[in-house]
Amino acid sequence: MDPNRMDDGFLQRYGSEEACIGELYRNKWPDGYFCPVCRHRRASVIRTRRLPLYECRKCRHQTSLTAGTVMEKSKTPLRKWFLSIYWLGKGANARELSRLIQVTYKTAWLIGHKIRNAMRLAASELPLGGSVQVNEDRYEATSFSSLFNQNRKRQPMLAGATLSEEGSLLRVKLYQVPASHLLDGRVAKIAFQTFIEKCALPESKVRIAAGIYNSARHRPLSRLCRDASRWLNTTFYGIRPKHLQAYLDEFGYRFHIGSAELPLLLELSRQCASRRVITYRQLTRKVS
Repeated sequence: MDPNRMDDGFLQRYGSEEACIGELYRNKWPDGYFCPVCRHRRASVIRTRRLPLYECRKCRHQTSLTAGTVMEKSKTPLRKWFLSIYWLGKGANARELSRLIQVTYKTAWLIGHKIRNAMRLAASELPLGGSVQVNEDRYEATSFSSLFNQNRKRQPMLAGATLSEEGSLLRVKLYQVPASHLLDGRVAKIAFQTFIEKCALPESKVRIAAGIYNSARHRPLSRLCRDASRWLNTTFYGIRPKHLQAYLDEFGYRFHIGSAELPLLLELSRQCASRRVITYRQLTRKVS
């Protein structure tokens, strides 16, 4: 990825720190400022800091521009955050992002996961409904050489989709099956129950195809899972189980928004301005 070949529309909209401040303000308060404590709609602006601070004229509560966003308490300039959204939208991994926005690998990795968490939260508000198909599937290596590896690792997962009357995929959810829901390496019934409870509306008409070789599996959904594995392996060179669900959520979110760059950028910018931050400690803690 060449940082000198950026979209002119992006540069016009996010080309400076001041422009990014204005964009974040509009995304955070699309109807204008309101106090998070008393809901008053007028504030005094304090500009003695790197980013403006807003003091409610009624209750005097002070709130920063990044409070309540994925950028909260970050020392990274806003322009680099918006650049990150842009490059992640194009499929950059953490190592590429580190080079493109000139930060350490650790910072790039953390920014990527904070943005990815905003995608996860947005996707959680889009449940499956209507006619729902659930396939058992797996995430695995997709290189040609891996086809001959008898010991290649596979991560069981479930794939669900809202189907149109013609059987096309309208909305998708990919779910990493936890070890506690495996029985002798097989996906247990509780995994399907948990997935349906978490990802589908109660009134949905759900069809389940358990087993990798079940002839009742929905073929377009199976192809989507192969595409997801291929994308994860090509873009990120494989994902370990600890963070696999975050990347599956990203894939599902991208499916929902579509591949057009500007809509993805604008929607993801809005999500980052309204979603709570996830910390490095939360991301790296051991899973019990």
